Amino acid sequence: MVEPTKYMLRMVYFYSRLLGVLNFDIDVTTGRARITRRASIYAALANVVLFSFFILLSKSELMETMWSKADVLHEYLYLVIHVTRVSCVLVTLLSRWWQRQHLIKLINELSRMAWRKPEVMTMWRRRVIMKCVSIFMSEVSQVVLTLVFFQNYMTIYLAISIGLLYTLTALVNVIISHIYFINLNVYCHYCLLNQEIRAVFAEAQSLEAEHSEAARMRRCCHLAEHLDGIARTQSQLQNLLQSTARIFGIQSLCVAAILYSSVMATIYFSIVGYNGVNISSSWNLTNVLQFFETTVYFADILITMDNLYIILDVHAEMLTLLQQFATLAPGLDERFEVVYESFQLQLARNPLKLKLFYFYKMDRSTAVAMLSSIVTHSLVLVQYKLQNS
Repeated sequence: MVEPTKYMLRMVYFYSRLLGVLNFDIDVTTGRARITRRASIYAALANVVLFSFFILLSKSELMETMWSKADVLHEYLYLVIHVTRVSCVLVTLLSRWWQRQHLIKLINELSRMAWRKPEVMTMWRRRVIMKCVSIFMSEVSQVVLTLVFFQNYMTIYLAISIGLLYTLTALVNVIISHIYFINLNVYCHYCLLNQEIRAVFAEAQSLEAEHSEAARMRRCCHLAEHLDGIARTQSQLQNLLQSTARIFGIQSLCVAAILYSSVMATIYFSIVGYNGVNISSSWNLTNVLQFFETTVYFADILITMDNLYIILDVHAEMLTLLQQFATLAPGLDERFEVVYESFQLQLARNPLKLKLFYFYKMDRSTAVAMLSSIVTHSLVLVQYKLQNS
């Protein structure tokens, strides 16, 4: 594995353990996950401490300061975002306990596949770096913006409240990163399968010029076994995606709720301003930081969403590659044709669908519809603000 990627993944793992999001151990050398008493006790204590902190945060000086500086609509938006994030994080942390065995099984299966195909460890390098950098920049920019915004009201208790608030943000980012890395692992394996399908097709084309019947039969037998192995791996990957959807179903729904409310509020605050000052009317330090934080935040969302849709893209590419086999000369080899038809039937009988907690499919058309809804609701809030200011 490339060194920067290895250290970034280890950093995310230890960060997750520190926050209590992971309640089991993962061997950083082999990638194997297992339940230990130490990890269970620490995660339980960390969860109890976090629950207590969230209660204190709701009654903290930070919230009182926000409430005193905000108008009624701002108060409602702060309240919606805060309650949504706290509720979703609490539900996610609790779900990690009853889904622990299934999550460990999923991680171990992905780890075994990665060791059998070590190429994936270099293929995911760029996207791992992109996600880690986007998370870091998003969290740092939010902390800096909050410190600048509240600099005239800063006390030791307010500083502690800000730290608790961004512990909540860090928990959300860690939860999203777990889903991100699992999907990225599956995507890289799909890319390798497509490369193997291209190689099988190229060799099958070369068989048309093979004059030796024995040599052609031997090579066709090898190609049939290779294509059958590709089909089994694809079925395994799709089963892992379905397991991921079941394990992270509630968490994905919570993340969607957090993103929906946060993006809507971000658009609203970007237009109206956090303190009632429009960005376009005064480019002071706070507004510059607000613009930078908004840009980084949306970039992180795009990176996360793109990581989901590229799985659908690479699966569609696999279907296109398999259609090319129909152009081969008929009667090439009976066993090879049987394996090919079985693979096509497997994909047709069990099409790849990514669903959000069994409610609706996650594809680009759904994302566009969701974005349209977010923008519409944000503009309604802006209009309400302008009419009642």
